[in-house]
Amino acid sequence: MKRVFGRWALVLALAGASPVWAQRANFTWDIPKTVSVVDVPGQVDANGVPVKLLAVRSKEKAQVILQSVVDRWLSWGFVVPEAYKQPQLLREPMVTGLDTRNFISYTAILQVNPDGTTTVFLGEANLGAAKAPQPAGLPVFPGGSRVLTAETEGARTVSYSVPGKTTAEVEAFYREALTKAGFKEIQPRVFKSSTEEVSLNLGVTKEGPVAVRLVRRAVAPDDGLTPGE
Repeated sequence: MKRVFGRWALVLALAGASPVWAQRANFTWDIPKTVSVVDVPGQVDANGVPVKLLAVRSKEKAQVILQSVVDRWLSWGFVVPEAYKQPQLLREPMVTGLDTRNFISYTAILQVNPDGTTTVFLGEANLGAAKAPQPAGLPVFPGGSRVLTAETEGARTVSYSVPGKTTAEVEAFYREALTKAGFKEIQPRVFKSSTEEVSLNLGVTKEGPVAVRLVRRAVAPDDGLTPGE
């Protein structure tokens, strides 16, 4: 599983409920022909929504897995929007179902591997436990859209896209902004103050906009950069 998605697309699809939930325990995934499971410890805070992540590798074909996931959600009484209403925010096929009784959104993203196996990235977003997102303290390039903030393992992340600009323009914006904020560029696109480090990742998406990802984390104060340097 070499690829790691920069973000999980969490979809809110609200519709009617089903009385079958009254007899159900907590939902569990059941991916056919599972080969291995990677459980991401803890949870990610995505825009204030707690998200649990899981990655499963299966020997089954992607289309069969996709139908199996949908059938399982339906058997649990979840709301599953029709295919044409399912947003496809990534190149990989994805599907979302909603437990409207517990207000939990489930998302599966399928990636076909070169060896013929399928990696299924599974997300469980507890919408009922959402709270106001904590800002990462980083500016967003003017015109940036679809901003996603996340917090996990002591790091805060901001991801978004910028249409109609180049990576050089975005990089220059952050170089100026972070320098004014007291950071020093210690290597290309890595900025450090006396107590924090910010890494900037830029790329061009298939549709054209610049994909921006910033990670801000605390660092030891004696790692080579003194206050005021």
